[in-house]
Amino acid sequence: MKLSEITKYLAQKGLVLEAPNADPEIQHISCDSRDVKPNTLFFVKGVAFKPEYLASAVENGAVAYVSQFDLGAEIPFVKVSDVRKAMPYGAKIFYGDPVSKYKLAAVTGTKGKTSVVYMLKSVFEQAFGAENYGYISTNEARCGSEPIKKSGTTPESLELYTILNKFAQKNVSAAAMEVSSQALKYDRVEGLRFHTGIFLNLSNDHISPTEHSSFEDYKAAKLKLLENCTYGLVNIDDPYGEDFFAASKCEKTFTFGINKPCDLRAENVILTKNGSSFKVNGEDFTLKMPGEFNIYNALAAIGVCKMMNIDVETVKKGLASASAEGRMEIFEKNGVTVLVDYAHNKLSFEAVFDFVDKFYPESRKICLFGCQGNKALDRRVELPEIAGNRADMVVLTSDDPANEEPMEIIRQVEFELKKTPVEFVSIEDREEAVDFAVRNAKSGDVVILAGKGQETTQQVRGKSVSYIGDMKKAKEILE
Repeated sequence: MKLSEITKYLAQKGLVLEAPNADPEIQHISCDSRDVKPNTLFFVKGVAFKPEYLASAVENGAVAYVSQFDLGAEIPFVKVSDVRKAMPYGAKIFYGDPVSKYKLAAVTGTKGKTSVVYMLKSVFEQAFGAENYGYISTNEARCGSEPIKKSGTTPESLELYTILNKFAQKNVSAAAMEVSSQALKYDRVEGLRFHTGIFLNLSNDHISPTEHSSFEDYKAAKLKLLENCTYGLVNIDDPYGEDFFAASKCEKTFTFGINKPCDLRAENVILTKNGSSFKVNGEDFTLKMPGEFNIYNALAAIGVCKMMNIDVETVKKGLASASAEGRMEIFEKNGVTVLVDYAHNKLSFEAVFDFVDKFYPESRKICLFGCQGNKALDRRVELPEIAGNRADMVVLTSDDPANEEPMEIIRQVEFELKKTPVEFVSIEDREEAVDFAVRNAKSGDVVILAGKGQETTQQVRGKSVSYIGDMKKAKEILE
């Protein structure tokens, strides 16, 4: 593809301020100088960008660059008004709009995104075959059985389009992906047309200097999803459901829920500690993923499948076998119950405690958690308040402290825990903390290991450090 073709498309989107006369052949696009190869169009983005990155890109084979500023490199330069928007549109024209070749569902919400994606994965496998679908979750990206390297919940736009193009090359019938508020705020999904967009829920989260400046900013980012979907699905039971329904720009928007009249309503709900059963429009569904919140996630998945014309028996079969590792994962041994969940914000924390209170009402509750570094500072007040008033014992530890000092985060959380009646201990090393929590459990106790889910790395002092994993460590101790 010629540079002029990409430049022309960016100009149509009102992004080009200056275009070069030179017209090199473009065979690759990237915003990472380490990923540059011959005939690459290089996008200059990020407040931490250094001129040496561009010099390295040129040395590695970049033949043109896109930037908001002239950086003086000896290759053609496309000046744009907004490089973050130029990236997805540049990728869209370069890859030939891959999502037009299959049906792509997108899900956003404060909690539940990963579970919905794995529910859809299970149904897609039943409907289209083991290799004919794709998905992008917090955990991983896959095209059928093939793993695809990715970063973040929703990757940067150029990386994201590489994955979406892989799905198109494999001729998948459908795909599903999580869309984070950061992806929406920073235009990573700009220009994507989703077949179906899902709003699950919204609560105060991700407010920090590096994420969202306020709850209003967070909400505004989430609202953007339903601007670029053919069909919309909204959880009308959520306190903000009406706002999302009213703001939707989808061709058709449907509602789902349990408590209010809606298009997809779960009735005759039966909850057990191992799953649930319920009816939707007269059809019986079962889940082995426990918790009422997973019924909402299942309703979202049912709605997507309805929009994609997947027959209801296939949907039932897929949902009945669906699972998500590290999401409400329960293991019992010697009378001790270990519950591992990715819960790391107020909404998900409350949901886990609600579940334990309902199905283990007489049990002593030991809760292990930490607060992530460089993000969502409100969690350092909200999580200790919940755990401190609902657990019988708290083990405070690290949870991806990132570039912050782990003990400084722990000290901030300790300050809040001291306002509650709970007994607590602080152990910086997470593996040691899990060991302490499980070894201090007696028969009949429930140990809640919150925050990491199935993850096997920790982000500590700017580096990714291998970690055994919460459930693996707990099983090792109990067995």
